[in-house]
Amino acid sequence: MKIRLLSGTVYIAILVAFFCLKIVVPTVNGVPYGDFCFDVLIYAFALLGTFEMLRAVKEKTSKIERGIVYAFTAVIIPALAICQWKWGNGWTVIGIGVFALAVALFSLLVIAHEKVTLESLGLSLFSAVYPTLLLCLLVLTNHATGDGRLARFALDSRVMILFIFVISPCADSIAYLFGRYMKGKFPKKMAPKLSPNKTVIGGIGGLVGGILGAVALYFIYNACVGTYEKMAIVLPVYIGIGLLAAVATAFGDLVESSIKRKVGLKDMGNIMPGHGGALDRLDGTFFATVAVYIAFTAIHWLAGMVL
Repeated sequence: MKIRLLSGTVYIAILVAFFCLKIVVPTVNGVPYGDFCFDVLIYAFALLGTFEMLRAVKEKTSKIERGIVYAFTAVIIPALAICQWKWGNGWTVIGIGVFALAVALFSLLVIAHEKVTLESLGLSLFSAVYPTLLLCLLVLTNHATGDGRLARFALDSRVMILFIFVISPCADSIAYLFGRYMKGKFPKKMAPKLSPNKTVIGGIGGLVGGILGAVALYFIYNACVGTYEKMAIVLPVYIGIGLLAAVATAFGDLVESSIKRKVGLKDMGNIMPGHGGALDRLDGTFFATVAVYIAFTAIHWLAGMVL
């Protein structure tokens, strides 16, 4: 318990440090050096996660397949960050990157047909999607900008990142507490075949954590910027996104549990004692990123249609 708390504290400290760099490092001549600082953290997540994922499927994939996936991870994140900042064509970069990855892997059916199988190609593609392709959305979030005329409904990368890295840990923590101290009275399992330790009451705790995290984020962030404009509209929106992110976090945990069961591992790594590997810590964050990005993009689009 103590070592889990210690490693979790170190993880949070790293997140806070890089988020502060994003805020305080200035933009010079239009170059957002602060945003690029946070991209470095995302890049580290992608490299660590890819290493853990490919290690988990090492026995079923070839060196050349793993090399291609590593190359994809090494190139796509920095290329995406630069192109999204410079030209705003991040989705095009993602599309080209995935297409190039698929062509490179499929070409191995001819070039290295004795070393690869359809199963190994599928596992290699999966190892590129999870986690790197999911983290590409975090890069897009980090560089999100919107129409300033929409005021409170403009895309704000700072708020979006805070939602991801505040709601997901809050949901995880409260779910853990609910599950640990209330499972005796409410023992019903959430997904007994995927994750026997997860209970329905823990899932409810995760939703409570999402709400609490969203409310705290609203009041603390708006206290910092000095305005509570349109609270009757904005606060429910925060709570709604908090709930969505909490559900996505729980789903991500179950996805990771399923992956570990299928590859026969208890943890994906040991970089975070008490938690496991980078993927064990970030699993819910990947899907919370998807939920937050889609939610904010949809709200921004709807606000643009109405306002």
